[in-house]
Amino acid sequence: METKKVHLALLLLLSNVALSLVVDASTYMDAMSFPASSGGGLIEDGEEMLMESESSRRVLSQSRYISYVAMNKDSIPCNRRGPSYYNCQKHAPVRPYTRGCSKFTRCGGRYN
Repeated sequence: METKKVHLALLLLLSNVALSLVVDASTYMDAMSFPASSGGGLIEDGEEMLMESESSRRVLSQSRYISYVAMNKDSIPCNRRGPSYYNCQKHAPVRPYTRGCSKFTRCGGRYN
């Protein structure tokens, strides 16, 4: 009975070693089959971000916060003081002071 346990343990150990060698060899071959610079017309490292493409322009144009006009050099959306940048036509204050006067808020420092 003892020899059967030893044989079973030895068989499991050898099968585990063989399986790990096969997995190790397959990952080595996967890394070797796709070299980093194959020269086969693939984009080299760093060149992909320099290329202007239709998809990158689409991503920029779908943004809700920055427009192409705002990215122009020396472009000021609204040159008047006070109003919001995107709402130059309205003449209402941007954020009027509406907080109440209490001991905790101190009314801007005027309450003692």
